[in-house]
Amino acid sequence: MKDRLFEIWLSLRVGPANPAFIPLLEQYNPYELFSMSEDDVEGLPCDDQLKQKLRDKNLEESHRILTYCRNHRVELLFWQDGHYPLALRALKDPPMLLYCKGKLPDFNKDLCIAVVGTRTMSEYGKRMAYKIGYELSYVGAVVVSGMALGVDAVAAAGAIAAKGCTVAVLGCGIDVVYPVAHKSLMNEIMRDGAVITEYPPATRPLRHHFPQRNRIISGLSQGTVVVEASRDSGALITAKTAIAQGRDIFAVPGNVDDQHASGTNQLIFDGAGVVLKPGDILDHYSFFYRDALRPDLLTLAESRSELDEKVLERLEIYVRKSPDEMKNAKSPTADRHRMKPVESAPGEPAKSAGREQEKPIPDPRTNAPKRPVPPPSEPRTGDQSEQALLSLTETQRKLFEALPLDHAVAVDYLMKAGFSMSEIMSAMTMLEIKGLVVALPGGLYSRK
Repeated sequence: MKDRLFEIWLSLRVGPANPAFIPLLEQYNPYELFSMSEDDVEGLPCDDQLKQKLRDKNLEESHRILTYCRNHRVELLFWQDGHYPLALRALKDPPMLLYCKGKLPDFNKDLCIAVVGTRTMSEYGKRMAYKIGYELSYVGAVVVSGMALGVDAVAAAGAIAAKGCTVAVLGCGIDVVYPVAHKSLMNEIMRDGAVITEYPPATRPLRHHFPQRNRIISGLSQGTVVVEASRDSGALITAKTAIAQGRDIFAVPGNVDDQHASGTNQLIFDGAGVVLKPGDILDHYSFFYRDALRPDLLTLAESRSELDEKVLERLEIYVRKSPDEMKNAKSPTADRHRMKPVESAPGEPAKSAGREQEKPIPDPRTNAPKRPVPPPSEPRTGDQSEQALLSLTETQRKLFEALPLDHAVAVDYLMKAGFSMSEIMSAMTMLEIKGLVVALPGGLYSRK
């Protein structure tokens, strides 16, 4: 445990996505670096900023993290460990320390395939994401994703339904569920698979974490499949990272007139492998991973991999619809779903969103008599007392005032107030504690 303490200390000093630790660990172990005098630190092969951080010998935060990991069965995977993934070791900016929870696959033997895509899927995209996740997992591949809304979550759900292994790479601490609606999904992933992150416990999901996180998703995987994505989709960041890492790229073709397939179609035009069915992916790897895969089970998997909406409901996965589908939903022949906005992921532009339910929920306010609307900062019926409002900080007050009086909103709506993701999450937590707001499934917030 002593070694783990100093590994955590070093990782906190170096920070994520920083390859500066590699020349250090080629000569010294973490304890030796911690024990160095100021003169010894001065001679290390790193820049002055890192040298200054290495002079900080405070172990308080490292002790806190180690205690948390010990109490919550969080496994630490360090750069010098024998079972550290070789695929990550080959990256130019590998993670030094990974926090892992669940059942880790053998990354050095198993076929890992990343499945990513848009957060506003079409029904076609949803079916393909589930089918790919199910069939790959059923025959023994490990499905890797970011546990994001949309394709990531549905592909993970398919793998879970197949009782296979799926790994989610987080852009936050191992103890933080993001998106918040995916708590059930995260718990299910850890039953037969694992969640991993390079960010220490209690780290909030900041916007710049997600591009950093993407390099681990693609880095762990022999191939990356983009199911459905527009040209400006965050999923293409993962695809570009995979290309830079020398990994294989696959894409599911879509309608040439569909903007939500423009990114995947462009990948195919540029040379990505075409995926018409999951077997097309397995054909590339079945020989090299013949000891890890069971291609003889593929036919059976194909007969069972049709989308099961009950699985999505059980895992509380709510699918955002594309703008075109939202327009069609207004027509008499469209599916009757009650639409609500859901949370946009960091790094992706705010988009129209929807949450599907089996039946519309009657709104008791429809025929209710109208009443005067109070000013934004004045409590209405159901809010807490005026004293609670007076106790708010300026940030908390502005975010409370930004909340509409009559419906729930997502975090991307609140970001219009000019605050960062971390400021919003901190303020909304305090507003919850004060009893002024309530957090709803799908990452929504509403006045109480």
